[in-house]
Amino acid sequence: MSALQLTREDTLVRVAGDLDRDQVGAAWSNRSHWMGQENELVMDLSEVEKVDSAGLAFLIQIQAELAQQQRALSLHNVNTQLRQFAAVSGVTDLLSLSYTPSK
Repeated sequence: MSALQLTREDTLVRVAGDLDRDQVGAAWSNRSHWMGQENELVMDLSEVEKVDSAGLAFLIQIQAELAQQQRALSLHNVNTQLRQFAAVSGVTDLLSLSYTPSK
């Protein structure tokens, strides 16, 4: 198990570790520290090691909260496991998953 870390770098949030039920509660509680106020929240998921349904739900909740604020969510470097969870759950379009590497 790898602790989930969300690190803000300018307008980008780097996500590293396990995006799972054991980790997302603390990240959600601390979202005011990493979500920022920009019109678009860009999250780089290249260092995510493991994802489960709670991790997917976490991203959907972020999307919903941002939508209420008239803001957008962009997910970059999404791993295969998360893409498969999103496809099976029918939320690929909702999350606007990006497969292109960030620069």
